[in-house]
Amino acid sequence: MSVELPPDVVRLLWDVDPDSLDLSRSADRDLVMERVMTRGTLDAMRWLRSRFTRDELAAFIREKGEGRLAPRDLAYWALVTGVPTPQARGGGRPAWAGT
Repeated sequence: MSVELPPDVVRLLWDVDPDSLDLSRSADRDLVMERVMTRGTLDAMRWLRSRFTRDELAAFIREKGEGRLAPRDLAYWALVTGVPTPQARGGGRPAWAGT
């Protein structure tokens, strides 16, 4: 493993061996980002933001977010990273996003 993962992140990786992960590999990095963005605690999210640059997180949101994150998670992380909020299908904002 290229970097020590905090316990709040390791808990999210119940189905993989965290010691086998290498965050320089795209697939491993994407897995960790997805898990923390969808299921992470506040501490795990803080770690994610300290470990990856805003540009790295934004690239994940732009390139893979729509296929891997729930709409609410996608909207939150798009806001955090400065990526334009994806439009809901049909062209409108989802009801939970407000006006």
